[in-house]
Amino acid sequence: MRKFLKIFFILFPLFVEAQDLQQTFVFANELFAKKDYEGAANTYRRVIFFDKAEEYRKLCYKNIADCLYEIQSYEEAADYYELAFYQQKTDSSKAEILLRKLSCFLILNNFEYAEIELVNIPDKLNTEQQRRKVFYSAILHFSTEKYDEAKKEFLSLTDPNNKEAQQKIEQLFVKNDKINKLSPRKARILSMILPGLGQFYAGDLRNGFNSFLLTGGIVTWGILAAIESPAPLDIFISMVPWFQRYYMGGYKKAEVIAENQKKKRRSKVYNQILDEVSR
Repeated sequence: MRKFLKIFFILFPLFVEAQDLQQTFVFANELFAKKDYEGAANTYRRVIFFDKAEEYRKLCYKNIADCLYEIQSYEEAADYYELAFYQQKTDSSKAEILLRKLSCFLILNNFEYAEIELVNIPDKLNTEQQRRKVFYSAILHFSTEKYDEAKKEFLSLTDPNNKEAQQKIEQLFVKNDKINKLSPRKARILSMILPGLGQFYAGDLRNGFNSFLLTGGIVTWGILAAIESPAPLDIFISMVPWFQRYYMGGYKKAEVIAENQKKKRRSKVYNQILDEVSR
Protein backbone atom coordinates (compact mmCIF):
# COMPACT_ATOMS: atom_id res chain seq x y z
CA MET A 1 0.00 0.00 0.00
CA ARG A 2 2.79 2.43 0.91
CA LYS A 3 4.47 1.61 -2.40
CA PHE A 4 1.27 2.36 -4.30
CA LEU A 5 0.85 5.70 -2.52
CA LYS A 6 4.43 6.62 -3.30
CA ILE A 7 3.93 5.95 -7.01
CA PHE A 8 0.62 7.85 -6.92
CA PHE A 9 2.16 10.98 -5.38
CA ILE A 10 4.95 10.89 -7.97
CA LEU A 11 2.65 10.52 -10.97
CA PHE A 12 -0.27 12.67 -9.79
CA PRO A 13 1.39 16.06 -10.51
CA LEU A 14 2.33 14.83 -13.98
CA PHE A 15 -1.25 13.73 -14.62
CA VAL A 16 -2.65 17.06 -13.45
CA GLU A 17 -0.11 18.98 -15.54
CA ALA A 18 -0.96 16.93 -18.65
CA GLN A 19 -4.66 17.49 -18.04
CA ASP A 20 -4.16 21.25 -17.62
CA LEU A 21 -2.08 21.34 -20.81
CA GLN A 22 -4.77 19.52 -22.73
CA GLN A 23 -7.42 21.92 -21.43
CA THR A 24 -5.29 24.89 -22.41
CA PHE A 25 -4.84 23.48 -25.91
CA VAL A 26 -8.61 22.88 -26.23
CA PHE A 27 -9.26 26.42 -24.98
CA ALA A 28 -6.82 27.82 -27.58
CA ASN A 29 -8.72 25.94 -30.28
CA GLU A 30 -12.00 27.41 -29.02
CA LEU A 31 -10.56 30.94 -29.17
CA PHE A 32 -9.33 30.25 -32.70
CA ALA A 33 -12.81 29.03 -33.74
CA LYS A 34 -14.31 32.23 -32.27
CA LYS A 35 -11.79 34.27 -34.31
CA ASP A 36 -10.11 35.66 -31.21
CA TYR A 37 -6.79 35.29 -33.01
CA GLU A 38 -4.67 37.33 -30.63
CA GLY A 39 -5.98 35.44 -27.60
CA ALA A 40 -5.58 32.12 -29.39
CA ALA A 41 -1.99 32.88 -30.39
CA ASN A 42 -1.04 33.76 -26.81
CA THR A 43 -2.73 30.61 -25.49
CA TYR A 44 -0.97 28.40 -28.03
CA ARG A 45 2.32 29.98 -26.97
CA ARG A 46 1.50 29.06 -23.38
CA VAL A 47 0.97 25.47 -24.46
CA ILE A 48 4.36 25.43 -26.21
CA PHE A 49 6.09 26.91 -23.17
CA PHE A 50 4.77 24.28 -20.74
CA ASP A 51 4.77 21.32 -23.14
CA LYS A 52 8.06 19.77 -22.07
CA ALA A 53 7.07 16.40 -23.52
CA GLU A 54 6.26 18.07 -26.87
CA GLU A 55 2.86 16.43 -27.00
CA TYR A 56 1.05 19.46 -28.42
CA ARG A 57 3.92 21.70 -29.50
CA LYS A 58 3.99 20.57 -33.12
CA LEU A 59 0.23 21.07 -33.45
CA CYS A 60 0.52 24.70 -32.33
CA TYR A 61 2.97 26.12 -34.88
CA LYS A 62 0.60 26.35 -37.85
CA ASN A 63 -2.25 27.60 -35.68
CA ILE A 64 -0.07 30.37 -34.25
CA ALA A 65 1.07 31.27 -37.77
CA ASP A 66 -2.54 31.44 -38.98
CA CYS A 67 -3.47 33.63 -36.00
CA LEU A 68 -0.59 36.01 -36.66
CA TYR A 69 -1.53 36.14 -40.34
CA GLU A 70 -5.08 37.13 -39.44
CA ILE A 71 -3.91 39.95 -37.15
CA GLN A 72 -1.47 41.10 -39.87
CA SER A 73 1.75 40.23 -38.02
CA TYR A 74 3.13 38.86 -41.27
CA GLU A 75 6.83 38.80 -40.42
CA GLU A 76 6.29 36.73 -37.27
CA ALA A 77 3.72 34.59 -39.08
CA ALA A 78 6.33 33.68 -41.70
CA ASP A 79 8.67 32.49 -38.93
CA TYR A 80 5.99 30.21 -37.48
CA TYR A 81 5.08 28.89 -40.94
CA GLU A 82 8.73 27.92 -41.26
CA LEU A 83 8.46 25.89 -38.04
CA ALA A 84 5.12 24.44 -39.11
CA PHE A 85 6.46 23.28 -42.48
CA TYR A 86 8.63 20.57 -40.94
CA GLN A 87 5.69 19.16 -38.99
CA GLN A 88 3.52 18.55 -42.06
CA LYS A 89 3.12 14.97 -43.22
CA THR A 90 1.54 15.37 -46.67
CA ASP A 91 2.75 17.17 -49.79
CA SER A 92 -0.52 19.09 -49.97
CA SER A 93 -0.19 20.46 -46.42
CA LYS A 94 3.47 21.37 -47.04
CA ALA A 95 2.49 23.23 -50.22
CA GLU A 96 -0.21 25.08 -48.28
CA ILE A 97 2.34 26.26 -45.72
CA LEU A 98 4.68 27.48 -48.46
CA LEU A 99 1.86 29.37 -50.17
CA ARG A 100 0.91 31.10 -46.94
CA LYS A 101 4.54 31.97 -46.27
CA LEU A 102 4.92 33.32 -49.81
CA SER A 103 1.85 35.48 -49.24
CA CYS A 104 3.47 36.95 -46.10
CA PHE A 105 6.60 37.97 -48.00
CA LEU A 106 4.57 39.54 -50.82
CA ILE A 107 2.59 41.62 -48.34
CA LEU A 108 5.85 42.70 -46.69
CA ASN A 109 7.30 43.59 -50.12
CA ASN A 110 10.15 41.21 -49.38
CA PHE A 111 10.39 40.07 -52.98
CA GLU A 112 13.76 38.35 -52.64
CA TYR A 113 12.42 35.92 -50.04
CA ALA A 114 9.15 35.62 -51.95
CA GLU A 115 11.04 34.46 -55.01
CA ILE A 116 12.83 31.79 -52.97
CA GLU A 117 9.53 30.49 -51.59
CA LEU A 118 7.98 30.47 -55.05
CA VAL A 119 10.78 28.22 -56.32
CA ASN A 120 10.28 25.88 -53.36
CA ILE A 121 6.57 25.32 -54.07
CA PRO A 122 6.16 21.96 -55.85
CA ASP A 123 4.51 21.59 -59.24
CA LYS A 124 2.10 18.93 -58.02
CA LEU A 125 -0.74 20.95 -56.48
CA ASN A 126 -4.50 20.78 -56.30
CA THR A 127 -6.52 23.12 -58.53
CA GLU A 128 -7.02 25.81 -55.90
CA GLN A 129 -3.36 25.77 -54.84
CA GLN A 130 -2.19 25.91 -58.46
CA ARG A 131 -4.31 29.00 -59.08
CA ARG A 132 -2.93 30.70 -55.99
CA LYS A 133 0.61 29.86 -57.02
CA VAL A 134 0.06 31.48 -60.43
CA PHE A 135 -1.65 34.47 -58.80
CA TYR A 136 1.20 35.04 -56.34
CA SER A 137 3.73 34.55 -59.12
CA ALA A 138 1.96 37.20 -61.21
CA ILE A 139 2.03 39.63 -58.28
CA LEU A 140 5.72 38.96 -57.70
CA HIS A 141 6.63 39.45 -61.36
CA PHE A 142 4.58 42.66 -61.60
CA SER A 143 6.18 44.00 -58.42
CA THR A 144 9.67 43.22 -59.73
CA GLU A 145 8.88 44.83 -63.11
CA LYS A 146 8.84 41.56 -65.07
CA TYR A 147 5.73 42.70 -66.85
CA ASP A 148 5.72 40.25 -69.77
CA GLU A 149 5.68 37.28 -67.39
CA ALA A 150 3.10 38.96 -65.16
CA LYS A 151 0.80 39.60 -68.12
CA LYS A 152 0.86 35.95 -69.21
CA GLU A 153 0.08 34.79 -65.69
CA PHE A 154 -2.73 37.28 -65.10
CA LEU A 155 -4.27 36.36 -68.45
CA SER A 156 -4.09 32.66 -67.55
CA LEU A 157 -6.18 33.38 -64.45
CA THR A 158 -9.12 34.70 -66.46
CA ASP A 159 -11.79 32.62 -68.13
CA PRO A 160 -10.58 31.84 -71.70
CA ASN A 161 -14.11 32.53 -72.94
CA ASN A 162 -14.20 35.94 -71.29
CA LYS A 163 -12.66 37.92 -74.13
CA GLU A 164 -13.71 41.21 -72.59
CA ALA A 165 -11.69 40.59 -69.41
CA GLN A 166 -8.65 39.45 -71.38
CA GLN A 167 -8.85 42.48 -73.64
CA LYS A 168 -9.12 44.74 -70.60
CA ILE A 169 -5.98 43.21 -69.07
CA GLU A 170 -4.13 43.64 -72.36
CA GLN A 171 -5.12 47.31 -72.43
CA LEU A 172 -4.02 47.80 -68.84
CA PHE A 173 -0.57 46.40 -69.61
CA VAL A 174 -0.33 48.73 -72.62
CA LYS A 175 -1.15 51.56 -70.24
CA ASN A 176 1.51 50.29 -67.86
CA ASP A 177 4.09 50.35 -70.67
CA LYS A 178 3.29 54.03 -71.22
CA ILE A 179 3.76 54.71 -67.51
CA ASN A 180 7.27 53.23 -67.77
CA LYS A 181 8.15 55.95 -70.27
CA LEU A 182 7.68 58.63 -67.61
CA SER A 183 11.28 59.43 -66.64
CA PRO A 184 12.11 61.13 -63.32
CA ARG A 185 15.54 62.01 -64.73
CA LYS A 186 13.91 63.72 -67.71
CA ALA A 187 11.62 65.66 -65.35
CA ARG A 188 14.67 66.87 -63.44
CA ILE A 189 16.46 68.02 -66.62
CA LEU A 190 13.37 69.80 -67.95
CA SER A 191 13.01 71.77 -64.72
CA MET A 192 16.69 72.68 -64.90
CA ILE A 193 16.05 74.13 -68.36
CA LEU A 194 12.84 75.90 -67.34
CA PRO A 195 11.52 75.88 -63.76
CA GLY A 196 8.17 74.07 -63.56
CA LEU A 197 8.56 72.28 -66.88
CA GLY A 198 9.46 68.96 -65.22
CA GLN A 199 6.36 69.13 -63.03
CA PHE A 200 4.22 69.85 -66.11
CA TYR A 201 5.80 66.82 -67.81
CA ALA A 202 4.91 64.66 -64.79
CA GLY A 203 1.32 65.90 -64.88
CA ASP A 204 1.49 68.03 -61.72
CA LEU A 205 0.25 71.38 -62.99
CA ARG A 206 -0.17 73.01 -59.58
CA ASN A 207 3.43 72.44 -58.50
CA GLY A 208 4.59 73.31 -62.00
CA PHE A 209 2.95 76.73 -61.83
CA ASN A 210 4.23 77.26 -58.28
CA SER A 211 7.82 76.52 -59.30
CA PHE A 212 7.60 78.69 -62.41
CA LEU A 213 6.01 81.65 -60.63
CA LEU A 214 8.25 81.54 -57.57
CA THR A 215 11.50 81.28 -59.52
CA GLY A 216 10.33 83.69 -62.21
CA GLY A 217 9.10 86.12 -59.58
CA ILE A 218 12.47 86.18 -57.81
CA VAL A 219 14.30 86.81 -61.10
CA THR A 220 11.84 89.54 -62.10
CA TRP A 221 12.10 91.21 -58.70
CA GLY A 222 15.91 91.04 -58.86
CA ILE A 223 16.08 92.61 -62.31
CA LEU A 224 13.65 95.44 -61.51
CA ALA A 225 15.30 96.14 -58.16
CA ALA A 226 18.76 96.14 -59.76
CA ILE A 227 17.64 98.63 -62.41
CA GLU A 228 16.33 101.06 -59.81
CA SER A 229 19.13 100.51 -57.29
CA PRO A 230 22.36 102.53 -57.17
CA ALA A 231 24.11 99.29 -56.13
CA PRO A 232 22.78 96.60 -58.52
CA LEU A 233 25.55 94.18 -57.55
CA ASP A 234 24.28 94.12 -53.96
CA ILE A 235 20.79 93.31 -55.21
CA PHE A 236 22.20 90.51 -57.35
CA ILE A 237 24.16 89.05 -54.43
CA SER A 238 21.10 89.12 -52.16
CA MET A 239 18.92 87.57 -54.89
CA VAL A 240 21.19 84.61 -55.76
CA PRO A 241 20.63 82.54 -52.56
CA TRP A 242 16.84 82.81 -52.94
CA PHE A 243 16.97 81.96 -56.62
CA GLN A 244 19.30 79.05 -55.96
CA ARG A 245 17.04 77.72 -53.19
CA TYR A 246 13.87 77.69 -55.29
CA TYR A 247 15.57 76.76 -58.56
CA MET A 248 17.44 73.76 -57.12
CA GLY A 249 14.48 72.77 -54.96
CA GLY A 250 12.25 72.95 -58.02
CA TYR A 251 14.20 70.54 -60.22
CA LYS A 252 14.85 68.14 -57.34
CA LYS A 253 11.15 68.14 -56.51
CA ALA A 254 10.29 67.55 -60.17
CA GLU A 255 12.22 64.28 -60.06
CA VAL A 256 10.45 63.16 -56.88
CA ILE A 257 7.05 64.13 -58.29
CA ALA A 258 7.68 62.13 -61.46
CA GLU A 259 8.72 59.07 -59.44
CA ASN A 260 5.64 59.35 -57.21
CA GLN A 261 3.41 59.79 -60.25
CA LYS A 262 4.80 56.58 -61.74
CA LYS A 263 4.08 54.69 -58.54
CA LYS A 264 0.60 56.18 -58.21
CA ARG A 265 -0.40 55.42 -61.81
CA ARG A 266 1.12 51.93 -61.70
CA SER A 267 -0.69 51.18 -58.45
CA LYS A 268 -3.97 52.18 -60.08
CA VAL A 269 -3.31 49.91 -63.07
CA TYR A 270 -2.27 47.08 -60.75
CA ASN A 271 -5.50 47.34 -58.73
CA GLN A 272 -7.55 47.37 -61.92
CA ILE A 273 -5.80 44.20 -63.08
CA LEU A 274 -6.57 42.52 -59.75
CA ASP A 275 -10.20 43.55 -60.09
CA GLU A 276 -10.42 41.91 -63.52
CA VAL A 277 -8.79 38.69 -62.30
CA SER A 278 -10.97 38.43 -59.18
CA ARG A 279 -14.26 38.71 -61.08
